[in-house]
Amino acid sequence: MKMLFFSSDWTEVELVRKEFLDADIPCEVRIHGATEGMPPSAIDAQLWIQHDYDSYKALLLCVQLGIGFGKPATETQKLAA
Repeated sequence: MKMLFFSSDWTEVELVRKEFLDADIPCEVRIHGATEGMPPSAIDAQLWIQHDYDSYKALLLCVQLGIGFGKPATETQKLAA
């Protein structure tokens, strides 16, 4: 298992999970900490792929979707580089 994506917004992780499953990449969402009474947009979640051999395919999908490390840099990030 390998963590490929994380966010402080559980709903975002769920959307990525659906994209991974649609691409035949078995994965699971892991949540750490208390979540009772918290809105989904405030729950820290991680997306883990089940098979390491799916890493390359999953990383390419992240780039295609523009999420995680594949997210385009904002103007201020470009200036700092």
